[in-house]
Amino acid sequence: MAERPAAARVDRRAFIRMLGAAGVAVGLAGTATLAGPMAGVAFAAEEGRTRAPHQPYLHGYNAAGLKSWTPDGDPYAKYFRSRVPLATRIAPFTATQAKPALASKAQVMNMSYDYDNAFFTAYRYNDQFARRLMRFWQYSDLYSSWHGMPVWGSSTSDPEHGLINLPNPAYTDAAHRNGVKSLAGWFWPRNGAFSAYLEQRPDGSFIVADKLIEMADYFGFDGYFINQEASVSQADATQLMAFLKYLRAKAPARFHLQWYDTITTGGQLQYQNQFNDVNAAWVQHDGRPVNHSVFVNYAWNASRVASSVATAKRLGMAAHDVVYLGTENEKYGFNPPYDPRLVFPEGGDAQTSWALFGTHMAWANNPDREDPDKQQNTFVRERRYWSGPNEDPTRTGRTEYVPWTDNGRPNDPDNHRKWDGVAHYIAERSVIGAFPFVTRFNTGHGRAFFLDGVQRSDREWNNAGSQDLLPTWQWWTASGGSGAPLSVDYDHTTAYDGGCSLLISGTLGPANPTTVRLFKTQLRVGGGESARLVFRTDRPGQQSGLELGLVFQDAPADFVWLPAGKTAASGWTTAGLPLTAYAGRTIAAIAVRVSADAAASYRLNLGELALLPAGTPAAPARPARFTVDQVHPNAAGNGAEVFLSWDFAAQGVWYYDIWRQRADGTPEPLGRVCDGVYYVKSLTRQGSEAGSTLSLVAVAPDGTRSAPATARVDWA
Repeated sequence: MAERPAAARVDRRAFIRMLGAAGVAVGLAGTATLAGPMAGVAFAAEEGRTRAPHQPYLHGYNAAGLKSWTPDGDPYAKYFRSRVPLATRIAPFTATQAKPALASKAQVMNMSYDYDNAFFTAYRYNDQFARRLMRFWQYSDLYSSWHGMPVWGSSTSDPEHGLINLPNPAYTDAAHRNGVKSLAGWFWPRNGAFSAYLEQRPDGSFIVADKLIEMADYFGFDGYFINQEASVSQADATQLMAFLKYLRAKAPARFHLQWYDTITTGGQLQYQNQFNDVNAAWVQHDGRPVNHSVFVNYAWNASRVASSVATAKRLGMAAHDVVYLGTENEKYGFNPPYDPRLVFPEGGDAQTSWALFGTHMAWANNPDREDPDKQQNTFVRERRYWSGPNEDPTRTGRTEYVPWTDNGRPNDPDNHRKWDGVAHYIAERSVIGAFPFVTRFNTGHGRAFFLDGVQRSDREWNNAGSQDLLPTWQWWTASGGSGAPLSVDYDHTTAYDGGCSLLISGTLGPANPTTVRLFKTQLRVGGGESARLVFRTDRPGQQSGLELGLVFQDAPADFVWLPAGKTAASGWTTAGLPLTAYAGRTIAAIAVRVSADAAASYRLNLGELALLPAGTPAAPARPARFTVDQVHPNAAGNGAEVFLSWDFAAQGVWYYDIWRQRADGTPEPLGRVCDGVYYVKSLTRQGSEAGSTLSLVAVAPDGTRSAPATARVDWA
């Protein structure tokens, strides 16, 4: 699992060949083991927009950097914190699952790059729509990257990579909102002596281990993925074991430490390709816990799966807790040589948990990934990966897969018909367990930005941290008649708030009233709660044909339908739907349905779905101490980079919106973040104005906005 070069266009096979030409050893399972500095290997230009001169980016950490680390001494550290707490997931309820027979024991490690393979342009957010963003958090339990970052001040032509790279905090924000733990990456080999990381104080404590805990607390993530992918000395291996025992004992309860199936306790690189006594020692050793789980390397078979389960049982461990059998999708795409059905037998129970490596292949292997006009193929590939070849979690399952012998080369990797879909094996999860619940279906990127249904900016943007909770099922549709159901997708041309809305479209008539199941929930109605739909159709002033559907826990086979009524004469319609009649019942799923009396073209954009508590909402307090910290004008004097800060409210705020007040009084969106700092890459000066007024608005979990705080950027 070595990092790849910055140019994502260089595929893994080409990179391996390049490393071989440079004299770098290529390790087992097709991974490059970077045994030393890559002198003379030039890194190609990275994908994405040009970095602004002062734009914050993340870096890696070597031994010296870890030992001396402090937040104040770390360049840009305060711009890379996740402040979103880890959400609690609701209890499984099989009756509303897409596949009711699926159990929920198996956990999923989702390993993917989260800076789009960048080394020196590792941004939290940026001014580009064409970026990979996870839309399927409901099937993961752990999230990690592995690729590594150059240390601060490293050469761009011959970078020194750090042992530790932090997760992108925007991805941590999105992961946490969905109840997924976010892990930092640890990768060895690196420059220098490994023993430098294992230094102990006289009292027996480990300097770097203490710093790893401190960094996780400051940056807001949940543990580490340990990829020790090179042999070390016996002495270093013994000291590493002591280090990890110390880290495990001292780390907070939320921590998860996952070990990759690499070295033995003697320090030799030996992939086991199963869970056995060799790598089990990295979970428990001499009666003391070490790591929480093992990511087992990919070359397993039926006997190794059975042996892994037997080993866990013999050692008194729960296989679903400690054993994550790996599937390699980065190299093999939709057609891995090791059949996942050996882990998830048809009609049987999952044998272990599952580790997915390279889920970014849906984006990275799309030849048009950089073209903002050709992102649909990425979205389709992503749905096929998670929801199965039919892009429907109720109709998963491959049609062409034949197990094949691994020869180290991809074999028909883009053929989605050879992949069952993650939803074929893993039951969907949800965190929607309390009022309020509000979503605008914002995927975390856009070609424009909308507020209150009006386009207020035409700039492209991406920020995974601003992603809403997205539909649990993508897409579970059903027709109520003989016709095919309408299609469902995200629409980045129209939004109510953010960058997109949910589009339901096609020819609609009596033969195909269409139900779209959206969210798995556990919402106890006490009395006084309400729902709100904000939508627009191509039939202004007419009956919308839209209904909100509720499935209750005490009657999971039935829908209760609440009509949204007529559409407004123009623009967006807001429909309020009281829920008091259902007091004492628990909403287990939410859907919408569209219908029409006569067949005709139909188009409905759903801009907001909200389930709100009883009572009148209270606006958050106006943000305090909103300050312009730095302004860096460009040479022409018509724009600037701007650094902002304010007092972050840990409670009662969903996110903060930053706007510029235009001369005509309208807002120009500049950013959205759950944090107390923000970097504006490009504030454009309007004409010869002497100053620009910026507004900061706190938004509550129910969508209610605070009064704005203001600050001024002076151009003189």
